[in-house]
Amino acid sequence: MLEGMKRWRLGKQYGYETLFKNQDRRPVGKTGVILADMGMPEDYEPEFYVNYIHHVFHYMLPPFLHNVVLADRGIALVDPQHPLAREPFDPKQLVDMHGSFTNREGRPYVECDVSWRPPGMKKNPWDNGYFLYKDEGKGGAPDICQKTGAKVVGWYYGHLLPEQKVAWAYQCGLVYQEAAAALKRRFPQAEVRHARYVYEDSIRQAVEELLAAGCETIVYQCFCNPVYSDFEEYAFALPLVHRCVNGRAKVICTDQLGNQPAMREAYVQVIRDQMAQLPRTARVLLILSKHGHPFKKETQDVRGPEYREPLEAAARQAMADWGGTWDLVWSNDEYADAYWDPKHTKVETHAAYRKAIEERYDYALEVPTDFMAENTDLMIFHAMKKFDAFAEYDLNAPVPYPDWDRPLVRTFHEGKTTGIYAGCPVGPYRRYVVEAVEASVSEILTA
Repeated sequence: MLEGMKRWRLGKQYGYETLFKNQDRRPVGKTGVILADMGMPEDYEPEFYVNYIHHVFHYMLPPFLHNVVLADRGIALVDPQHPLAREPFDPKQLVDMHGSFTNREGRPYVECDVSWRPPGMKKNPWDNGYFLYKDEGKGGAPDICQKTGAKVVGWYYGHLLPEQKVAWAYQCGLVYQEAAAALKRRFPQAEVRHARYVYEDSIRQAVEELLAAGCETIVYQCFCNPVYSDFEEYAFALPLVHRCVNGRAKVICTDQLGNQPAMREAYVQVIRDQMAQLPRTARVLLILSKHGHPFKKETQDVRGPEYREPLEAAARQAMADWGGTWDLVWSNDEYADAYWDPKHTKVETHAAYRKAIEERYDYALEVPTDFMAENTDLMIFHAMKKFDAFAEYDLNAPVPYPDWDRPLVRTFHEGKTTGIYAGCPVGPYRRYVVEAVEASVSEILTA
């Protein structure tokens, strides 16, 4: 009864308050470590997008709407040439979330009996409609998850990504390998496993392997998010770890990586290296971008300053050392537009770029401070919203990224201003991220 009242009172903050905030951080017995990232695959996997989008709406909506919004009514289809369509049209081709353009009989979907379904969020300009094919029954996932998968496989992988691959798994994999090796050198008795928290089976497998190895304490570290949130860690991944362990071992969650000086230094070094290439006669707007969120109450708003305030101070020092004329602004890639933030309480990254253009800065340098690897959000979904600030940006232009051992740097021009997207701290900057992972876990293992 009391526990139920606590869950009701704390809501989405229950995990932070009960599983993290007051946890006993002293390990007992043999220790196992799970180093986890979100799990975006290199090649397209419909399961990832189904799992992630299902979590988004399951988390955001009240329970009485789950069955309605997350219904599977048939096979959701998208035209890759018109993936953002919001009004009915005659499609040239249609693809499902598995990448197939035909039904089970081999007949093109575009020749089948399909019906148009409008965007679920009618006022959100970034929500697209889709076509629904019902003759073969359900599609195997909620329509809203299917349409996202169809858009990703048909438009992202089918057109926008020339390599037909995404760097996230590779770049995260190197962080895991190097951090795990460092931890094993320092703590040879510890067991270390990798997991992808969007896949429940991946967490479960890591837990079972550690228990089978005799671990009495399992330390969980999410290494892909500098700031922990209810949406990702406290109300999603961490409770999942506890469910999988089910009392068979002690669970300890490390602190967010953004609290490690080395993690902040990764982004500062990106700034310093970019600024070293610019003339000191230039006027520069430094944009420190973050993902953003739509929630009225989110623990990351409490914990974010622990990371962002010292990062900003270090960034300001780097800019001062550069020696030219500059200014700094924080921005949000998501949930700061007119639909999500009608009162304009947040700065959208698009608006930050427009500020640089309209105020005739020579350069606008953006550093995406919430990401340590490239993914489809950064390369495509966030990009189409923020780089639209530049008239030359074409959201249908492919985004080549052949060298995953270097940051993906993108440049745009308008008027006097050159916009520079500096990319994530990969390749030569990875050592700082690895150092942060090792330091964060070591705080627990030496307790």
